[in-house]
Amino acid sequence: MDWFIEKLQGSIPFGYARFNDGEMMGIDKVNTIVARGDQFVDQNLSNALKEAIQHKQKNYYIGIPCSICYPHYSALAKELVGDYEFITSAVATTNRNWKKFIDTFPTAVKERRIIWIGGVDQNTDALKDMGLNIVNTVKVPNQNSWVYYEQIKEKVPNLFQEGDLVGISLGPTARVLVREWFEEYPDTTFVDFGSNFDPYTRNVKHNCHKGWEETGFNLTKPCSECN
Repeated sequence: MDWFIEKLQGSIPFGYARFNDGEMMGIDKVNTIVARGDQFVDQNLSNALKEAIQHKQKNYYIGIPCSICYPHYSALAKELVGDYEFITSAVATTNRNWKKFIDTFPTAVKERRIIWIGGVDQNTDALKDMGLNIVNTVKVPNQNSWVYYEQIKEKVPNLFQEGDLVGISLGPTARVLVREWFEEYPDTTFVDFGSNFDPYTRNVKHNCHKGWEETGFNLTKPCSECN
């Protein structure tokens, strides 16, 4: 995740959209349910995800699945992305790097304005307690947030300005928003955080929040590539 921290510390605008197994499943097969049961992927969302993973732009980072844990989805992602400079891991800021992310992110962003877009069950006061400068919070229903995509896309840009960081935790919809907004507003940073902050905003912790590298936590046969 060095590129991630370096871009933040240098105030270099970038976009980071993560296409892990759920997003790739939605691209691979329409009418599936992903995001831990929260998002039904119809044809429109599947098409939008495919367009987002194939988008190319300087400093638009595309995270793809682990080739060991998800060989089919990893191969499909690589096929869709093709030869591209800004390709990275979908779990660059979680799994073994999660603790490093939590420890370094607040310092890296300093006092930068952050606009947060997430589910209604997310408590952004917890992010403010971490020292993050959350200036606006937009809450969207957790279930099938894609339904609200057009409203979010049109209204939220009124809240951010050049140099801001827009953090999105909204399932597959976040991936599409990162692509759309970074293309239109290349002087602003857009990060698909996924569940990175769930232990703080929702009091929910998954295995991806263990921080293997720093804590020595040992999952049964951890993956050498992504864990």
